Amino acid sequence: MPPSSPEALAAAFGAAIDARDVPAALALWTEDAAIVQADGQVLRGKEAIGAALRVLVGSGADVEIDVAKVFATADVAIVLGTLTMSGTGADGSPYSARSQSLVVYSKGTDGCWRVAIDAPWGLPNV
Repeated sequence: MPPSSPEALAAAFGAAIDARDVPAALALWTEDAAIVQADGQVLRGKEAIGAALRVLVGSGADVEIDVAKVFATADVAIVLGTLTMSGTGADGSPYSARSQSLVVYSKGTDGCWRVAIDAPWGLPNV
């Protein structure tokens, strides 16, 4: 079922990544979406985002998204939350990383929410 709220979108994305389902995760993004990386570089478009999601899934990471605050209009939302990624590193040791994320969602003409801009590590100081 397509996400009908920003909170449902966050949950659907986390579930798709944890299920290692890149097509399902990628379907939750707008065509011209962007990811702001920790260093300030920006990945643009579904092709680049799909590649990043494949790397994330390939690393075996589990994702937990805790939505803290939603600021929304009828068609746009800014979502603040905590992103936790955990798994096993290439050397076999466990890891966990936590960050404060900022995500912009937009509602399509079909009534479904999608990720437009994702800053999973927050906005960089550049």
